[in-house]
Amino acid sequence: MEAAGRGGARQVQNMKTAGSPAECPVCMTGYDGTVHRPRTLPCGHTVCTLCIEQLKVLGRVACPECRVSHAVPEGGQFPVCFAVEAFIRMMRDAEVAAAAAAAAAAAASPPPSAGEGEGAAAAASPPPSAGEGEGAAAAAGKKEAAGLSKKMRSFLQEQEATVVAAITACREAQSQLDQYQTTLAGWRGRQQQLEDRLLGLVDQSRSARELLQQEESRAAAKEEELKKGEQGLQAALETLRTLTTEQEAAAAMPEVFRCTGEAEQAVEECREGFPDASTVTTARKVNEASSAALEAVQAALETLATEEPRPQADPDSTVMDRLHLIWTGSLTAEDLRSLTQPVRRLLEAGRVFAVHQAEGQRRHARISLEAGQLCLHALKDLPPPRGAATLQVSEVVPPSPPCTVFLDLSWPGSAPRRVQIRLSPDTPRGRQFILLCTGQRGPSYVSTRLYGVVKKGEAGEYVKGGDYESNDGSGSCVLLPGLGEGEYRKSGRAGDVFGLVWPDPTRGECGQFGIYTRDRQDGGGGLVFGEVVDGLHVVAEAAQHRDIKEVTVADCGVVL
Repeated sequence: MEAAGRGGARQVQNMKTAGSPAECPVCMTGYDGTVHRPRTLPCGHTVCTLCIEQLKVLGRVACPECRVSHAVPEGGQFPVCFAVEAFIRMMRDAEVAAAAAAAAAAAASPPPSAGEGEGAAAAASPPPSAGEGEGAAAAAGKKEAAGLSKKMRSFLQEQEATVVAAITACREAQSQLDQYQTTLAGWRGRQQQLEDRLLGLVDQSRSARELLQQEESRAAAKEEELKKGEQGLQAALETLRTLTTEQEAAAAMPEVFRCTGEAEQAVEECREGFPDASTVTTARKVNEASSAALEAVQAALETLATEEPRPQADPDSTVMDRLHLIWTGSLTAEDLRSLTQPVRRLLEAGRVFAVHQAEGQRRHARISLEAGQLCLHALKDLPPPRGAATLQVSEVVPPSPPCTVFLDLSWPGSAPRRVQIRLSPDTPRGRQFILLCTGQRGPSYVSTRLYGVVKKGEAGEYVKGGDYESNDGSGSCVLLPGLGEGEYRKSGRAGDVFGLVWPDPTRGECGQFGIYTRDRQDGGGGLVFGEVVDGLHVVAEAAQHRDIKEVTVADCGVVL
């Protein structure tokens, strides 16, 4: 028994060492039930609540273990890791058992001789404090003291673990249903707005809205059922922890089995029954038909009357994952800017694209969410991935300034870095700059070079670029006529973006651009149509690169 006590004590001590799963990997503080409560990130790693709060940046958290970035859930908190909390309780049980075994061994040993008194006293383990052994540990001690057999204790522990797992499943399902109801409420609100604007579609819109309300009620009822199931499971858990005799255990088991079975059935029904594909599909199609045109309504409603097959999903997928499978096809600018959870999932998966068709050619531009900003990248000929959601470029890109565009500059030894330019109110050069950042007329700034630096290292330094025709400064690059017309301000401040002109006026207009990296001292300057609002240091570093012609535009686009 003494050897067993020493072994248990060593095991508990080993579990408390650095790197223990009972400690937060960031602050190395032991988990508790308050500010250091363990929470699980979607990547599977666990961090305490306090550290997660400190890691939040722009609504996202980068995992300190694997560096994967995760969006903060709509409720503001990641789910509690009940498995870690159960593990900590087991550690405490083991510590109490080890201390009890050591105390029993000390009591059974003969008194030490006079020469051994001090050494034996120093080696003896201190008795557990009055505050230890509460909760599950106290229940385990009662079971052992009451004479429950080892087999029965093991069986009760297994049932306790099953109940804890069922509670965790209930809470996860409730969280998913809460997100689902929020999404449904947003769609219902949009249906109400369409109903007000298009009186001719009131009946159809009201029908779709009522379907969504029914689905919300169904989801709310299921959530209430899960809450009641969780309460029953909590009561069953308390019962398991307080059993002291074989007879009590035998009497309690039917109720434990009933609560666990009902909870598991409710969770399974939630996974299988939500979302309702027919309800969501109907509501989405009514929304699209209402927004398109009045003359297309009848055809759209006939399409809605045809029941679509339910998308096939992994049986272990969450409610929101199943909703994501339904949310395919076309988006609207309102959908994109509302950034609902399904749209965020599509953006994070790189499956949102804008479509542009000109002269019989259909091209696509990727839309990304970067540092909280929606960005449309330059159009490409490549088709979007299967299952992508699309909308028209004209829905999100303004036809003329003011707006913000971006250029991603790179050169050997430097990864692409972004330069954001705020274009001034409407000018021909500003309109052309938008077209070349998106590629709507065909050519774009992608793969063009900065081909020159003027007054390098001196006041008035600026770089030259924008030659999408010859890439060496000899192209005229006039996409729109009359670039010199309009109201431009003359300035030479660092960050100003201005239009270049030919030294020889007989050559006509020049559509290239320059960017000042240092202020001019003479008060002069070019015809400014924009200003660098972020990333001027990137342009300044490019100007100092050994060969400016190695600096290329890796990507470009518009900040939506």
